Amino acid sequence: MTSLGLPVGDLFALANAIAAMVGGATAIEDVQTRVLAYSTLPDQPIDDTRRDGILGRQVPDLPDNAEAYASLFRARGAVRLPGAMTPNLPGEPAVPVGLARLAVAVRAGTEPLGSIWVVDATGELDAAAAAELERAADIAALHILRARSAADLARAQRAVLLRRLLDGDTDARLVAAQLGLDPGSQYVALAFQPQFGPAGDELRMNRLVDLVAMACEAHQSGTECVAIGTTVYALFFGQQLNDAQLVSIEAMAARLVARATIAMRIALRASVGSRVSRVDTIARSRRDADLVLLLTDPAGPVVSARNVGSRLSLLELGQVLRDTPRLFSSQARAVLDLDERSGTEYALTLLTYLDCGRDSARTAGLLSVHQNTLRYRLRRVRDLFTIDLDNADDTLTLWLSLRVAD
Repeated sequence: MTSLGLPVGDLFALANAIAAMVGGATAIEDVQTRVLAYSTLPDQPIDDTRRDGILGRQVPDLPDNAEAYASLFRARGAVRLPGAMTPNLPGEPAVPVGLARLAVAVRAGTEPLGSIWVVDATGELDAAAAAELERAADIAALHILRARSAADLARAQRAVLLRRLLDGDTDARLVAAQLGLDPGSQYVALAFQPQFGPAGDELRMNRLVDLVAMACEAHQSGTECVAIGTTVYALFFGQQLNDAQLVSIEAMAARLVARATIAMRIALRASVGSRVSRVDTIARSRRDADLVLLLTDPAGPVVSARNVGSRLSLLELGQVLRDTPRLFSSQARAVLDLDERSGTEYALTLLTYLDCGRDSARTAGLLSVHQNTLRYRLRRVRDLFTIDLDNADDTLTLWLSLRVAD
């Protein structure tokens, strides 16, 4: 309990207590200007700014906000802020559009936690009211820390559950139920991988997780996020995730990549996994997102599994061939070994030739060699490695092996 007789963590009760004690409608915000709680006492005047903030649980973005918050957090105690005014138009006076406020920063030591704002409808809140508000700020710090701790614990518990889904937990249906996911929904996993370099640390990773979570939550309420290793994952869901919705998610991810580049000065790669229809296949969407990350440029756009289906299949085939060496073409291996030892380019010649549908003119153009040179190389390939490019089966396994090695 606090000195106001309120359970620690009950921010709405605290807002009502402050409103009664100081004498004006009260709102408690965090440092991101999200409205954590607000008073509900009757007959206390409010304005549109407060009304919009309560409805959206976020302080409206007004032109004078930056200056107001800067002065608030510079101050050692409560500050008085005039009501908002319309911008001055040529030949027209500014018009008040909001009520004045008495406000105070909430801190734990030197760390800012948020702020308290009390509507001063009549301009009569005096020094005694300011002193009461300053004392209330110390109590609010306990409440906000307690609420933040509870939120952190709940977020950590949900992160553990989401990690189990993304890892392919055998109890996926039970885990999804604990997260409140609808088993009839469709799902898609997103992956965000930062390039921190030598300066990478846990604090920057936590900032990135918060940035991803905020952007994804703004796009779709209820989106889950978690960091696994050096990758941040987000899970989107819906009864029908159609192509238009996927395009919208991809656009959101692209904006997030651009924002991270500016706000955190990092290169961020992002990918969108495949769309799946069951909670027990969410791990498949995550795996596809991981594979697609291999196809993204460190500073390039977001890549989606739905747009790179063939390349994704080749990546998976490549993993199968690496895991099962006997499936890898022995002729391809011999070609690669000789190129590595001697600096020749037989593998590149073969791969380009087969990629071009055995079109000699096009192949020679891409390799920047004369067609006679190309023909000579192909004869050498036949003689050195007993490769018969007229044998469809051998040519297929040769091309696949060279392609996935590339």
